[in-house]
Amino acid sequence: MRVACRPSRCALHGFARSFSAIFALLLAAALPAGALHDEPQPEPPVGAGPAAIAPEASGAALAPAPGAPVPATPADADALDAQAQEEALLAEEDPFEDELFGEAEFESEFESEAALRDPFEGFNRGIFRFNRGVDYVLLDPITRGYQWLIPRTGRRAVHRFFLNLDTPVVLANQVLQVKPVDAAGTAARFVLNTTAGCAGFLDPGAAAGIPRTDADFGQTLARYGAPSGPYLMLPIFGPSTVRDGLGQVVDVVVDPVTYLLGPFQWWTLVLGGGEGLVVREATVADLEALEAGSIDFYSALRSAYLQSRDAAAREARGEGEPVDVVMSFGATPETLR
Repeated sequence: MRVACRPSRCALHGFARSFSAIFALLLAAALPAGALHDEPQPEPPVGAGPAAIAPEASGAALAPAPGAPVPATPADADALDAQAQEEALLAEEDPFEDELFGEAEFESEFESEAALRDPFEGFNRGIFRFNRGVDYVLLDPITRGYQWLIPRTGRRAVHRFFLNLDTPVVLANQVLQVKPVDAAGTAARFVLNTTAGCAGFLDPGAAAGIPRTDADFGQTLARYGAPSGPYLMLPIFGPSTVRDGLGQVVDVVVDPVTYLLGPFQWWTLVLGGGEGLVVREATVADLEALEAGSIDFYSALRSAYLQSRDAAAREARGEGEPVDVVMSFGATPETLR
């Protein structure tokens, strides 16, 4: 069967055949007679060594001996160097990467532990959604208005006033936790700030070099071995635990301000609401940053709260840093200056 080819392909085949014929004629003219035929080669004389064998007959000059190393070219050497450098880079450990993976693993382990401490997560998430709705409808606008109306210096002064107002409760818990040094400093700060500091709006105690320390009844219970109990999300009040919720109730009951102003009076409720607003304003920036940097705000808030309270419990038992370093969500000494 005849196969028709394209004109260009037929021309190419014809040129190839012509070139092959010309190359064969030139090769026949250049080689000696009989080189293209298999003629026997003369044998070397008896007793002659390898040197007596002609190079043309032995082929030693045409190819290296079997197993002989092939000399490397510059291109091969560069390729080997590049491969060695790549293997060295892959084998080298990155301590910064290890540190990041270590921190991520620690955070993952703590989040898993926090989830185990939240057996009522479904209920708590419902309360969390309710609190978020109250924040959006009521508390956020009030907080923004307070920030717009009162300059930053004034807001810090009001915050210091409420912290000074809570000092008797802090002092009582430090005595119960057997911390004489902290209790003496708290008493000295209270006297100095209440008198020279205009009821706490100023902070001459800090100027005198007396550090502020914190304590609550939840810490006191932890000091004597009470477990934290399950994690709870309280309506309006936010994250807590069974131990800390009980501690908050006791702190309110033993607060002298409650008895001086009278319990369940409208001015007492206004004062408590004002303190809650001031504390929320002091911590709202940190809460917004926590929400912006988290995928699940509920889980991130739960982990942050439990870490803070665990650190406070260790401090109460004398196992950690002073509690004013880990106060809840931004109420650090730097925010009070």
